[in-house]
Amino acid sequence: MLTREVMGLSLLGLAWVTAVMVALDALIDARAMLERLSEWKTNLLQGQVVAPELAVHQVEQRVKQLDGDEPALVFFDRKHLSTVLGGPVKFADATLEVAGAPGAEVWIDEDARQAAAACPSSSAFESLVTGARGAGGAVRTVRSSVRAGALVWLSGTKQGSNLIINLVATFDPRTWAKRRLLAIAGVIVLDLAWVTLGTVVALWPPVFGVVSIAGASILLGHFLGMTALAMAAREKSRTPAVAFLRGAWRRDAVESASPVSVSQS
Repeated sequence: MLTREVMGLSLLGLAWVTAVMVALDALIDARAMLERLSEWKTNLLQGQVVAPELAVHQVEQRVKQLDGDEPALVFFDRKHLSTVLGGPVKFADATLEVAGAPGAEVWIDEDARQAAAACPSSSAFESLVTGARGAGGAVRTVRSSVRAGALVWLSGTKQGSNLIINLVATFDPRTWAKRRLLAIAGVIVLDLAWVTLGTVVALWPPVFGVVSIAGASILLGHFLGMTALAMAAREKSRTPAVAFLRGAWRRDAVESASPVSVSQS
């Protein structure tokens, strides 16, 4: 039978292992953000798209129907695909021909992504409801594009009159990265402060007194809560190229939706 001392030390050790793992995971994300920001100091350009369609971002989703009196659909992301089609982009001092490097990312702002994912019509809703009734559900593809006239931020290497890019974004990616860095820093501070507070209170004499037991509760709360919070923060740190879209449609809300390209299988 485990003694209270062994149980207490086990909980304390588990809390600190969790805290260190959360902090290290957050630091990995922070390092990736800092590397991007460092790269963008020298090779990030802002321009206006001249090409009819410079880039496309697609999200393939599995569609399932929810049970209920009114039909409703939920979407689960399966695949994210960025495609740089290329073409001329006008900058302050010149117009360059843009081409995508292997693995180039397309970042579309969140409002545009949500607008592309909205239900276009009642007929589209009913069509997906029919397809989603099967065991495998239906499949749709949400397509967002960067078209002529759009203001874009491009990261890449200039080669004569050509620009080979690894990123095209419809918003300033530096702002996005800095916000994510602040969120990551907040997770690390909260993580270490929470586990430190729990440790101090748990070891408050007399051990296993009322105060000490309260400390154990704080540590247990850290183990349960911090893990979920860290996972949520990690999900928020996914780049817009692979950020989850998910979503849901309800029949009574289809009239307020915006167009989306839908394919079923």
